[in-house]
Amino acid sequence: MTTFSTNTFVQTGRNILPAITMPWAHWFLRLPLAAIIANQGFMKFPEMAEQAAGNGLPLWLFAMAAFGEVLAAAGLIIGGAVKSFNATGLIKIGGDVITRLSGFAITAVVAGVIYMFYWGGGFYAMQYHLLLLAGGLFFMLRGNRS
Repeated sequence: MTTFSTNTFVQTGRNILPAITMPWAHWFLRLPLAAIIANQGFMKFPEMAEQAAGNGLPLWLFAMAAFGEVLAAAGLIIGGAVKSFNATGLIKIGGDVITRLSGFAITAVVAGVIYMFYWGGGFYAMQYHLLLLAGGLFFMLRGNRS
């Protein structure tokens, strides 16, 4: 449901527009980010040892990245569900912590990928990963207060 706040107005030039509050808008960033990160994680599971060796990474690090991506994606969805159901008390705090930890995991994995594989390749080589990094940073820093 879109609600209009009568107290808050955004003034642009000569136009005065009411600020629109959309409590479900966080899903527009949360769902695609979770889907992409989960997909990246699940793609690592088949032939994990071969993929790790092919990328020059130890198996434990590659496995940690894969599990981190899948769990971070699940955490974004769980944290969003807590926010959407207007939980209170410890559940609300827990949802915020889960969202922030998920954002941290996404940020750590994607920053590692950028450093290991795309750094030095120029901006155009890492545009996609920079967007994923920005999404992870957003949820890490804002949590469920997005």
